[in-house]
Amino acid sequence: MADTNTPGTLLVGEGVFMKGSMRVPGLASIDGKLEGELTADTVHIQTNGSMNGRTTASHVKVAGAVTDTTIANKTLVIESTGLIAGSITYEDLEIKKGGSLQGSINKVGQQPQNFAPPSPPAAVMPEPVPEAPPAAAPVQVKAAPPTNDMTRKPRI
Repeated sequence: MADTNTPGTLLVGEGVFMKGSMRVPGLASIDGKLEGELTADTVHIQTNGSMNGRTTASHVKVAGAVTDTTIANKTLVIESTGLIAGSITYEDLEIKKGGSLQGSINKVGQQPQNFAPPSPPAAVMPEPVPEAPPAAAPVQVKAAPPTNDMTRKPRI
């Protein structure tokens, strides 16, 4: 837990609800509920804490729950009790066993990628289909003229 006398820190205690836009030059330790926008050097979401909104920091550690947009410009650590969901951007990512990460995930500096399957390597390209042989000249068939002979017996 953060020392309450350290300048530049924010502590949201258990049972506290805050809403708004906050800029914290140091550590923001959240053990209550925060909704809105939080920008800090370091953000720790404690086991009982939750953040819903845009979270931006150099270092983010989640033991509680974070939803919406999270940007960790350096490190993102998800503890075994942590849940993070939404649009997530990170430089270095660590997820401890039991931790949960859901949503769109991007590394800092990279454009979001479509999740299309990769194309086959050039060495495995399919062989060309052989050309069909030239078509034969059309055959003309003359039909026999119709007969009016009623004495003809049908074939059996």
